Amino acid sequence: MKILILTGGFHSKMPLEELRALGMKINMKDGRIVVGEAQNVEKLKRLGYSHLVLEYLGSFCMNERLPFDPEKYIEGKFAARFKNLGFSGKREKKKEEILEELNPNIKAVDLNNPDTTFYFLMKGEKIYVGKLIHRFDPTEFTERKSEFKPYSRPVSLLPREARCWINLSGVEGDLLDPFCGTGTILVEAGLAGYNVYGSDSEDDMVSGSIMNMEYYEVEGEVRKSKIQNLSKNWDRAFDVVVTDPPYGRSAKVCSDKIENLYRFSLKEIESILKSNGRCVIGCPRKMGFDKILKETDSKFKVLNKFTERVHGDLQREIFVLGKK
Repeated sequence: MKILILTGGFHSKMPLEELRALGMKINMKDGRIVVGEAQNVEKLKRLGYSHLVLEYLGSFCMNERLPFDPEKYIEGKFAARFKNLGFSGKREKKKEEILEELNPNIKAVDLNNPDTTFYFLMKGEKIYVGKLIHRFDPTEFTERKSEFKPYSRPVSLLPREARCWINLSGVEGDLLDPFCGTGTILVEAGLAGYNVYGSDSEDDMVSGSIMNMEYYEVEGEVRKSKIQNLSKNWDRAFDVVVTDPPYGRSAKVCSDKIENLYRFSLKEIESILKSNGRCVIGCPRKMGFDKILKETDSKFKVLNKFTERVHGDLQREIFVLGKK
């Protein structure tokens, strides 16, 4: 199916790579607008860094008519929504023309509870149009932020970030977070359909993760374990590891302690991943994770890498690793 996506402005690269990781073939990108093809549209409903998933019906300019026959797509009552993303034409005039073309019978319009919803994404000299498949509720991720959970810590990943990291792995199945903290990654992975497992070296983090998972009705298993004992304590293999080890304000970035933590982590994560498994891991940019990969003679291959600001002068790198 041809798909039209409106991504969010959360990061310059990750929204597009998240789409690719979930199986979408990208044909065109125009700012936040992405057009492509997807065989499994249901997967796209679990995106973290996008706003709209639409069936792509075409694009047209100010002086052109609709690129599709409305009668073939309107089922029951309909609504038309318009998104101005920097349209250079006469927006109000074009909106009136579009509404007249869609259906001159105003009785077919229901703005509150439509059966069919069209979105017109207006950018530059073009208008991209699609039929709604899924709209991400803007409050969905906000309601799962750390401050609204039964157990919280201020250093937790944002739910939307966690969901994107999970999707970037491109792998489904059994997921482990060996530094689970308050369980943000576990909650988002569970809601996305993964079998979730977590561990942490602190008792309160283990109990807090379990508490948060129960609150959001996510089933899974959480154990107490230091990273050095990860493979021993689990004694099984996982399809994917997604994790954000502790660093930043609570740890001295680039110290030997933090570097050793990552060295132990790479060794243990490698040992518990299935062949062709994936790992998505965050780390402080100043630490030089690429160097640690080489020094540890890691069997991981860097599939993707992103950089983002965390706070102050702390920048984080997110690595997507594939087991060789």
